[in-house]
Amino acid sequence: MSQKVVIIGGGIAGLSAGIYAQKAGFESVIYEKHAVPGGQCTGWMREGHYIDNCICWMTCAKEGYELWDIWKDSGICAPDVKIHQHQEFYRSELNGQTLHLWADLKRAEKEMLELSPEDKKEIKKFFKYVKLSESLQVPTKKPMDMMNLIDLTQIGWKMRKMLPVIRKYSKMSIEDLANRFKHPLIKRVMLDYMPKDYLAHLFITAYGTISSGGGGVPVGGSLAAMLRMANRYKELGGTLICSKPVAKVLMAEDEKSAKGILLEDGTEVSANYVICSTDTYHTFEKLIDYKYMPKALKKCYEDRENNLLGSSFHAAFSYDGVTDEIAGRTFFDCDGYELAGRTITRTNIKNYSFEKTTVPEGKTLLQVKILEPESEYLYWKNLYETDKKRYDAEKTKAALDIQKTIEKRFPFTQGKLKLLDVWTPSTYTRYCNAYRGVYMTFITTKKSPNNFSIPGVVKGVKNLFLAGQWLMVAGGIPPALVTGKYAVQRILKSQHKNVILKP
Repeated sequence: MSQKVVIIGGGIAGLSAGIYAQKAGFESVIYEKHAVPGGQCTGWMREGHYIDNCICWMTCAKEGYELWDIWKDSGICAPDVKIHQHQEFYRSELNGQTLHLWADLKRAEKEMLELSPEDKKEIKKFFKYVKLSESLQVPTKKPMDMMNLIDLTQIGWKMRKMLPVIRKYSKMSIEDLANRFKHPLIKRVMLDYMPKDYLAHLFITAYGTISSGGGGVPVGGSLAAMLRMANRYKELGGTLICSKPVAKVLMAEDEKSAKGILLEDGTEVSANYVICSTDTYHTFEKLIDYKYMPKALKKCYEDRENNLLGSSFHAAFSYDGVTDEIAGRTFFDCDGYELAGRTITRTNIKNYSFEKTTVPEGKTLLQVKILEPESEYLYWKNLYETDKKRYDAEKTKAALDIQKTIEKRFPFTQGKLKLLDVWTPSTYTRYCNAYRGVYMTFITTKKSPNNFSIPGVVKGVKNLFLAGQWLMVAGGIPPALVTGKYAVQRILKSQHKNVILKP
């Protein structure tokens, strides 16, 4: 009789864990709080428009990268799925000038050099390291703590071109990088996309992901990708149960093993193994016990000054027409609008209609995403909990102010924009149990541990494992994918079995 693995959470990590549990011969069941799988990697329809919440780009989604096999095996990049490739990372406007970070690095370098010949030395250096960062590899064979010397040597060889990028930029913030340039627009383009405290190598690597051709978006977006992943799991014999939130993990009397889970409806489910693929704060605060939280993770949660968090405010609009004047994501100055007590004087807009099937004919979907610090999450959370009517009114007012900002910058949109939806950091907590509305993990800065990594085990509990993007530096989809696989490999290791799981 096969042994039963119960997985809490049907996001990317949970689905990945389920897929590899089935491939390893276990009987697995995933319990998901929401009505659909995917967690924060999702999307939804509004008046015939598909609004995407997650995938801006993939990482290593191309032949030649280790992670490519998992992208394919998970169903996210199934053989018949087309991948939309970005023509540019984004563009920034300032003082009547525009600078593009093209996916074609030679084109982007030429444009930047023409803009500011006096920055030639730094421009050349920047694009050299972006090109080197295209060699980034996400280890997928097995967890780093389970690797032997041969495994580590192989990873080092594959990452040899990436190492200079890490050495040069892992102690430098994005603000430090921007200050190396003289031209104000080049400074601005460096600062627009990520928080200025982020380490510079993360920004350079993100750009390298786009320029490598491995950073496209699967056609259909995040929701379609997650439904393919769920179907892949079910095709392998797994059971996915949605709209069934879990209350806690049930421990044996000696607290040295888990015996199953308790659903919020009071149902007990027994299991030989339990994998928690939920937000780590929710896992240790609600599902298990805070005392089990690894010291390194606990330190990050408790040291709020040096381990920053961020979320975002979103507004989605329908434009009655088709336009190429708004392309990709564009950052620009504006007169200013109020958002959670802060005046926003630089904003951005992204055209999401690169897929014609996701919008009604003759329409364009435009989305605005504003990064918000942790303090603004608390603002929205407290407002929602104390005065829901005011919360709704304030987020709608902010969205309509953004609409006026768009109309001023792009006058042809006047009278042709319609607000479709607006959501705040608080939304992520309510729907996905996301700690303080966060959709990535701790912001890696010069003050934080940039080698942050949490083993996917619960110390002292032999059959309880972890998966999810919070376990690895930077977070996001790749860590979620691989840590789901890693969790199953840890189970196999505990059984003294071969841990290599091939696609």
